[in-house]
Amino acid sequence: MQIKTQELQKRLPLIIAVACGILAILLLNAYLKKKEEQIFARMKQAQQQQSVQPIAPPPQQMKPVLVAQKDIPVQVPITPGDIAIKEVPLDYIQPGAANSIDQVIGQIASSPIAAGEQILQTKLMPPGNIGKTLSQITPQGKRAVTVIVDNIAYISNLIQPGDHIDVFAFLTPPSAMASLAAGSPKTTEVSSSTSLVPLFQNVEVLAVGDVFVPTNRLEAPKEPTRGLSTGNTASTVTLALNPQEAVLISFVQDNGRLRLILRSSEDVTKEAIKPADWDTLFQYLYPDKVVDTEGNVPKVEIYHGLRKEIVPLSEKEK
Repeated sequence: MQIKTQELQKRLPLIIAVACGILAILLLNAYLKKKEEQIFARMKQAQQQQSVQPIAPPPQQMKPVLVAQKDIPVQVPITPGDIAIKEVPLDYIQPGAANSIDQVIGQIASSPIAAGEQILQTKLMPPGNIGKTLSQITPQGKRAVTVIVDNIAYISNLIQPGDHIDVFAFLTPPSAMASLAAGSPKTTEVSSSTSLVPLFQNVEVLAVGDVFVPTNRLEAPKEPTRGLSTGNTASTVTLALNPQEAVLISFVQDNGRLRLILRSSEDVTKEAIKPADWDTLFQYLYPDKVVDTEGNVPKVEIYHGLRKEIVPLSEKEK
């Protein structure tokens, strides 16, 4: 009996240690469970607060623009008393809205602007040409040259005074003209020698017909005004050219046909453009098929009614 008591005394510290460990685990689990409940309670409370109080949107970015302080009629110069500065949210600013007084003062409205409306640069135009003669609006160093162009029936309603255009000409070299005058049956040589040649680029249009002002942007006046016509057709276009260009275009008018091409109002660059003929056309359309594998230059058959025309293509440049 004494032996069992001694063994129990030896094992007592181990039993106490195991009991303490089990107790610690139970207490730790109770603590973690309580913390978990607290965290879930806070999350639930935060979600409830968010549903009751939505997040306020960020403040909108504002920008100053010019607006009409009162109704602005057409063909009347704009004064400082006609405009006001207003802060407008960036998302509500219209494209082309003026933000500088210098852009507006002295300009005239091409269409009525209501009070409170944003002043758009597309609705403004300089008043300089109204009531002036052609010589007064011709830039210094330039000449006003009136021409009849090949596509006038299509552009008279589109090209306006103040626009910039490129001038091209249909020209036939003298050799082909000589063959035509001699009655040569080689019609292919004469036809294929006609080219569309670029003459001038970025040329200002002074007038279309007798109109010096873009009339499609203005209301028709009750009575005719000098330099302002309500008609929308024209038979001539007046261009601002330097003296040398004026001489050349006058020569071309007697020996070919002119064609005008409208440019972008923001494009002032001048590019190198090749004359357009059969060779340049097919080289552009088929750049890799101008010369076949045997080195032969292909020919193109063109039919004019019952007449067939064979046009040889020149060898592709290497």
